[in-house]
Amino acid sequence: MFKSEKAIGALIRQLRKSSGMSQMQLAEKIGVSYQQVQKYEKGINRLSISRLKQIAGALGVMVNVFLDDVEPLAVGEGRAAYGGLSNEEAKLLMLFRRLQSKKLKNGFVEMLEDVVKLSNRK
Repeated sequence: MFKSEKAIGALIRQLRKSSGMSQMQLAEKIGVSYQQVQKYEKGINRLSISRLKQIAGALGVMVNVFLDDVEPLAVGEGRAAYGGLSNEEAKLLMLFRRLQSKKLKNGFVEMLEDVVKLSNRK
């Protein structure tokens, strides 16, 4: 059974907030006004599958999260294990995506690679 527009809107809002994104930022990523995002979140306007795909991409989740009867984690718990990710992996990905600098992202990946190499030496 599919979720209602209100349930989908509430989930969009929850995922947006858990990723630290404003309505304006989400709107810019999907090419609509922030008022339109508000309408989506309140369940006022219906969403097409193509728009849901855009929103899912912007929020870093799979589109089936909005369609299936999957319960997301609470806002403070990070993203649910969508797409086979553990809570820790989802949180790491969410935080990584919030880094603005490509240089910082590359440095973080290199540091993580070094940590993995060191941990495998034991």
